Amino acid sequence: MVRPDPTDPDRRHTFPKSHRLKRRRLIRSLFDRSRDDVRTVADGTIRLLARVVDREQIGHDVPLQVGFAPGRRVDSGVERNRVRRLLREVYRVHQHTLVDLFVSRPDALILMILFRGNPARADDIHDDLPDAMTQMATILQSALDDTSPNTDNP
Repeated sequence: MVRPDPTDPDRRHTFPKSHRLKRRRLIRSLFDRSRDDVRTVADGTIRLLARVVDREQIGHDVPLQVGFAPGRRVDSGVERNRVRRLLREVYRVHQHTLVDLFVSRPDALILMILFRGNPARADDIHDDLPDAMTQMATILQSALDDTSPNTDNP
Protein backbone atom coordinates (compact mmCIF):
# COMPACT_ATOMS: atom_id res chain seq x y z
CA MET A 1 0.00 0.00 0.00
CA VAL A 2 1.29 3.44 -0.93
CA ARG A 3 1.14 5.96 1.93
CA PRO A 4 0.63 9.64 1.08
CA ASP A 5 3.71 11.80 1.13
CA PRO A 6 3.17 14.54 3.74
CA THR A 7 5.97 16.62 2.18
CA ASP A 8 4.23 16.83 -1.21
CA PRO A 9 3.43 20.55 -1.69
CA ASP A 10 0.45 19.78 -3.96
CA ARG A 11 -1.33 17.88 -1.19
CA ARG A 12 -3.29 19.79 1.40
CA HIS A 13 -4.28 17.65 4.34
CA THR A 14 -7.14 19.78 5.58
CA PHE A 15 -10.68 18.85 6.51
CA PRO A 16 -12.91 21.90 5.90
CA LYS A 17 -16.46 22.14 7.23
CA SER A 18 -17.87 21.87 3.71
CA HIS A 19 -16.54 18.30 3.56
CA ARG A 20 -18.56 17.21 6.60
CA LEU A 21 -21.62 15.10 5.92
CA LYS A 22 -24.44 16.67 7.93
CA ARG A 23 -27.64 16.37 5.91
CA ARG A 24 -29.89 13.83 7.56
CA ARG A 25 -31.49 12.90 4.24
CA LEU A 26 -28.11 11.91 2.79
CA ILE A 27 -27.01 10.04 5.91
CA ARG A 28 -30.26 8.07 5.98
CA SER A 29 -29.81 7.11 2.33
CA LEU A 30 -26.52 5.40 3.20
CA PHE A 31 -28.23 3.15 5.76
CA ASP A 32 -31.30 2.36 3.64
CA ARG A 33 -31.07 -1.36 2.94
CA SER A 34 -33.46 -1.18 0.00
CA ARG A 35 -31.02 0.97 -2.02
CA ASP A 36 -28.77 -0.81 -4.47
CA ASP A 37 -26.44 2.14 -5.14
CA VAL A 38 -24.77 2.05 -1.69
CA ARG A 39 -21.35 0.43 -1.70
CA THR A 40 -19.93 -1.15 1.44
CA VAL A 41 -16.40 -2.12 2.44
CA ALA A 42 -15.37 -3.67 5.73
CA ASP A 43 -11.77 -4.03 6.87
CA GLY A 44 -10.89 -4.97 10.43
CA THR A 45 -12.60 -2.52 12.78
CA ILE A 46 -13.75 -0.18 9.99
CA ARG A 47 -16.83 -0.24 7.78
CA LEU A 48 -17.34 2.26 4.95
CA LEU A 49 -20.67 3.13 3.35
CA ALA A 50 -20.49 5.18 0.16
CA ARG A 51 -22.84 6.50 -2.49
CA VAL A 52 -22.29 8.65 -5.58
CA VAL A 53 -24.70 11.64 -5.76
CA ASP A 54 -25.12 14.85 -7.73
CA ARG A 55 -23.26 17.83 -6.30
CA GLU A 56 -26.53 19.78 -6.10
CA GLN A 57 -27.80 17.28 -3.51
CA ILE A 58 -24.94 17.89 -1.08
CA GLY A 59 -25.28 21.66 -1.19
CA HIS A 60 -21.59 22.44 -1.71
CA ASP A 61 -19.29 22.26 -4.70
CA VAL A 62 -17.00 19.68 -3.10
CA PRO A 63 -15.91 16.28 -4.42
CA LEU A 64 -16.70 14.38 -1.22
CA GLN A 65 -18.55 14.68 2.07
CA VAL A 66 -17.81 12.35 4.97
CA GLY A 67 -19.34 11.53 8.34
CA PHE A 68 -17.91 9.57 11.27
CA ALA A 69 -19.65 7.22 13.73
CA PRO A 70 -17.82 5.55 16.63
CA GLY A 71 -20.38 2.75 16.97
CA ARG A 72 -22.57 1.32 19.70
CA ARG A 73 -19.86 -0.54 21.57
CA VAL A 74 -18.19 2.71 22.60
CA ASP A 75 -19.94 3.59 25.85
CA SER A 76 -18.39 6.62 27.50
CA GLY A 77 -18.21 10.06 25.97
CA VAL A 78 -14.46 10.14 26.43
CA GLU A 79 -14.05 6.94 24.37
CA ARG A 80 -16.52 8.15 21.71
CA ASN A 81 -14.65 11.42 21.27
CA ARG A 82 -11.29 9.63 21.11
CA VAL A 83 -12.51 7.19 18.45
CA ARG A 84 -14.13 9.99 16.43
CA ARG A 85 -10.96 12.09 16.68
CA LEU A 86 -8.82 9.15 15.48
CA LEU A 87 -11.20 8.49 12.58
CA ARG A 88 -11.08 12.13 11.49
CA GLU A 89 -7.30 12.37 11.77
CA VAL A 90 -6.55 9.19 9.81
CA TYR A 91 -9.12 10.16 7.19
CA ARG A 92 -7.64 13.66 6.90
CA VAL A 93 -4.16 12.28 6.13
CA HIS A 94 -5.40 9.67 3.62
CA GLN A 95 -8.37 11.54 2.11
CA HIS A 96 -6.81 11.92 -1.34
CA THR A 97 -7.28 8.20 -1.95
CA LEU A 98 -10.98 8.96 -2.52
CA VAL A 99 -11.04 12.70 -3.20
CA ASP A 100 -8.84 12.37 -6.30
CA LEU A 101 -11.50 10.19 -7.97
CA PHE A 102 -14.14 12.95 -7.83
CA VAL A 103 -12.22 16.22 -8.22
CA SER A 104 -12.82 16.47 -11.97
CA ARG A 105 -16.23 14.75 -12.03
CA PRO A 106 -19.65 16.44 -12.01
CA ASP A 107 -20.89 14.13 -9.25
CA ALA A 108 -19.70 13.70 -5.67
CA LEU A 109 -19.26 10.96 -3.10
CA ILE A 110 -20.95 10.77 0.27
CA LEU A 111 -19.15 8.54 2.73
CA MET A 112 -19.85 7.31 6.23
CA ILE A 113 -16.96 5.84 8.24
CA LEU A 114 -18.08 3.50 11.01
CA PHE A 115 -15.93 2.08 13.80
CA ARG A 116 -17.13 -1.45 14.60
CA GLY A 117 -14.50 -2.67 17.01
CA ASN A 118 -13.70 -2.79 20.66
CA PRO A 119 -12.76 0.68 21.95
CA ALA A 120 -9.62 -0.83 23.47
CA ARG A 121 -8.48 -1.60 19.91
CA ALA A 122 -9.07 1.94 18.61
CA ASP A 123 -5.43 2.19 17.56
CA ASP A 124 -6.23 -0.34 14.81
CA ILE A 125 -7.87 2.58 12.99
CA HIS A 126 -4.41 3.68 11.79
CA ASP A 127 -4.07 0.46 9.77
CA ASP A 128 -7.68 -0.46 8.96
CA LEU A 129 -9.02 2.86 7.66
CA PRO A 130 -6.38 3.45 4.93
CA ASP A 131 -6.82 -0.17 3.76
CA ALA A 132 -10.62 0.20 3.65
CA MET A 133 -10.32 3.48 1.76
CA THR A 134 -8.02 1.86 -0.80
CA GLN A 135 -10.52 -0.98 -1.29
CA MET A 136 -13.37 1.51 -1.69
CA ALA A 137 -11.33 3.53 -4.21
CA THR A 138 -10.78 0.37 -6.27
CA ILE A 139 -14.50 -0.47 -6.22
CA LEU A 140 -15.51 3.08 -7.12
CA GLN A 141 -12.91 3.38 -9.86
CA SER A 142 -14.19 0.24 -11.58
CA ALA A 143 -17.79 1.41 -11.20
CA LEU A 144 -16.98 4.87 -12.56
CA ASP A 145 -15.10 3.32 -15.49
CA ASP A 146 -18.14 1.17 -16.28
CA THR A 147 -20.53 4.12 -16.29
CA SER A 148 -18.36 6.55 -18.25
CA PRO A 149 -18.94 6.59 -22.01
CA ASN A 150 -16.68 4.34 -24.02
CA THR A 151 -14.61 6.49 -26.36
CA ASP A 152 -12.87 3.56 -28.03
CA ASN A 153 -15.89 2.44 -30.02
CA PRO A 154 -17.33 4.71 -32.72
